[in-house]
Amino acid sequence: MKKLEGRAAVVTGAASGIGLAVAEALTAEGAAVLMTDLDADALGRAAASLRADRRRVEALPLDVTDAAAVAAAADAAVTRFGGLHIAVNNAGIVNRGLAWELSLDDWQRVLAVDLWGVIHGVAAFVPRILATGEEGHVVNVASMAAVNPVERLGPYTVAKHGVLGLSDVLRADLFAVGAPVGVSVVMPGATRTGMNPQGTVEPGAVAANIVDAIRRDRPYVFTDGHSTGSVRRRLEAILSARDQVITS
Repeated sequence: MKKLEGRAAVVTGAASGIGLAVAEALTAEGAAVLMTDLDADALGRAAASLRADRRRVEALPLDVTDAAAVAAAADAAVTRFGGLHIAVNNAGIVNRGLAWELSLDDWQRVLAVDLWGVIHGVAAFVPRILATGEEGHVVNVASMAAVNPVERLGPYTVAKHGVLGLSDVLRADLFAVGAPVGVSVVMPGATRTGMNPQGTVEPGAVAANIVDAIRRDRPYVFTDGHSTGSVRRRLEAILSARDQVITS
């Protein structure tokens, strides 16, 4: 998608961090953005700031764990902008603890937002993008945890691995039906956000990579050099395991 001016987008988790940076980057390119977030007050402030800079944005409080609410947000984007071309499934939360000590509620809480929230986004946003008959793009924000498991991050890691797999399947499905819709899965490193104040990567750098991924249809989007060695060693270990198969 070379041209972003005049396109319509929806961004979840847009009140702060990566989501807000993506909304800023897309509107700077001339796109209209429906900003959504669970925190209605923070969302209103963020949207007002962009409007003050003459950006075309609308704000809608949204709980991505509610499938019906996500579908309504998709309809709202179409109603307000006349269509939908870009979806950025970004909303996420995190918790920490040993995998066997975390409660089932702890697991369900993270999976509901970080995995089911993306599933709800795919189910709601993709049909609206397809309905335009024009070029579109879906961006699913995962994490380095999708390719580099870290101790005490079980639910988060499981969810982000799921987002990676979902993105790959969605890309294959769209290709199979000949749809002009790209899919990018984003794997930021330690980004400085409310979830990780000590992060070393700025949200703006992640957003710049996302905009570039939409333009150039990058399927896998790394935004920094975080954990490069660990990721390479893991992938090499998986590949080398093929040589250990017992066939008789």
